[in-house]
Amino acid sequence: MNKETIAQHLYNDNVSQAINYVQNISDEETLFVYAYNYNWDDGFEIPKAIMANKYCTLSVALLLFRVADGLTFLQDQSSADSLPEWKNFITMLYEQIINGKFGPGKASYDPELSKVQEYKLKKVLSSNEIIFITKIDGEDYDISI
Repeated sequence: MNKETIAQHLYNDNVSQAINYVQNISDEETLFVYAYNYNWDDGFEIPKAIMANKYCTLSVALLLFRVADGLTFLQDQSSADSLPEWKNFITMLYEQIINGKFGPGKASYDPELSKVQEYKLKKVLSSNEIIFITKIDGEDYDISI
């Protein structure tokens, strides 16, 4: 992984260039770092490309879900009704995670919840949704660029 290369693509690429770059990432670490630093003002097309990359692991997908405000979706799925583009993205990602599309990798994942948030979510989540709030041990790729 080369942080300078990732930064160059994060901050200089237009959407089609960024999608091309993401499609050609060939390791989980680079994909995770790119997703971790992604500017959501650039829309959902690049995160969709991240999800479609064969190196997108469960930790990368959960990171995308968390930073796309997926916890709001988990608490109240109707909250997405007024934002159709977000609803489409977050619903698709939710379903792919629940259906086991993403395999394990080396990256860790931390849902970054307070004890109160975790308690409230555990009360409303089904047993198969607990994955969204469960830590995954592994390599820490939370690298800010």
